[in-house]
Amino acid sequence: MLLLVAGILAVVTAGCGSDEDTSGTSSSGKLPDGPITIGMAIARSGLAAPYDLGPARGAELAVADINDKGGVLGHPLKLVYGDTKSDRALGTTVALDLLGKSAKVMVVTCDFDLGSPAAIAATSKNVVAFTPCAGSSQFDVPTLGPLAYSMGTEAGAAARNVAQFAYDQGYRKAYLWLDPSISQTKNTCASFEKSFGALPDAKVVGQDTIQQQDTSFSVQVAKLRDSGADVLELCSYNPGAGAALRELRAAGVDIPVTSHLAMDGSYWLEAVPNLKDFYYDAFGSLYGNDPRADVNTFFSRYQAKFGEPAVTSYALTGYATVQVIAKAIEQAKTTDGAALAKAIDGLGSFETILGPTGYSAEHHIVADRPSVIMSLDAGKFTPVATYVRAAESKVG
Repeated sequence: MLLLVAGILAVVTAGCGSDEDTSGTSSSGKLPDGPITIGMAIARSGLAAPYDLGPARGAELAVADINDKGGVLGHPLKLVYGDTKSDRALGTTVALDLLGKSAKVMVVTCDFDLGSPAAIAATSKNVVAFTPCAGSSQFDVPTLGPLAYSMGTEAGAAARNVAQFAYDQGYRKAYLWLDPSISQTKNTCASFEKSFGALPDAKVVGQDTIQQQDTSFSVQVAKLRDSGADVLELCSYNPGAGAALRELRAAGVDIPVTSHLAMDGSYWLEAVPNLKDFYYDAFGSLYGNDPRADVNTFFSRYQAKFGEPAVTSYALTGYATVQVIAKAIEQAKTTDGAALAKAIDGLGSFETILGPTGYSAEHHIVADRPSVIMSLDAGKFTPVATYVRAAESKVG
């Protein structure tokens, strides 16, 4: 992956010529006379579009709220979109185009693999880049440098919360199904395995690989059944995860299943009718029953504004991203990348709609945000617990 990042950076550097910015647009940190433009280099079509739609709309709600209060230092915020079409190769092109349209901060796709090219294009021009919800630990300073941030909860931290929840429910023998196609799922399974296995009398009794293109999971189901596991940790995403769950339940294996953020929402449930004993971590509940009143208000506003309910709780991350960007610009009084990053790192535990959110110069992905554990039982979603740093917490 580091070779990929280096390759993208080489392409960007070659395409930009000298280090001196002659466009008069993006690398200058001076606040413009008019709106402050935030570039949205995200997927509006293709595989990643459903994951990016909610955060983009959340960002629109935040921009409207901030502008209603006078903007940032008297400047309204403005979102300008470019469609990466869920194509990593287009990420660089789209980001550079948005920089040419005066983008002062860049928002990129909710995935390290798909979002990092646009982030690198922006940061190479001294522009801060944010992904609203990528959970891969690679979306951090060691890989992407000091100007790239994720509003997402680091996948390993979320998995530790889920592992502790599973243990607290009395499960002691876990089995893992890993889809290795993206960084986030690999981080999730690795962290769950380490965390669960370290708990008293708990162990991971087996692991299998599943792939998005698999048409049968009979071998994996048989091995799981024979393992004696009392809980399955599913590190995958849809549509493959739904297909695997459908075959699991059709085979009569009814042990509880834990999973992660990629399984949030009800859009995939037709694949597994009447699924129950399924749990996953989320940014919050989008069903009006979150323990936090402001989250419930947000999703009511979302539906009123866009004429349909949010698909996932990822929408919250777009709102929180703009909250942090706006506060940092207010404090830095510039959009210069280095100065803005210093302001973001100095915000401390800043209260966002997602809860306390903070970064440091060394880490630009959130590791200590509350994970709302959602239960799915025959089509009904219910928040059953909240965990922070692998400990149950009271939130709300």
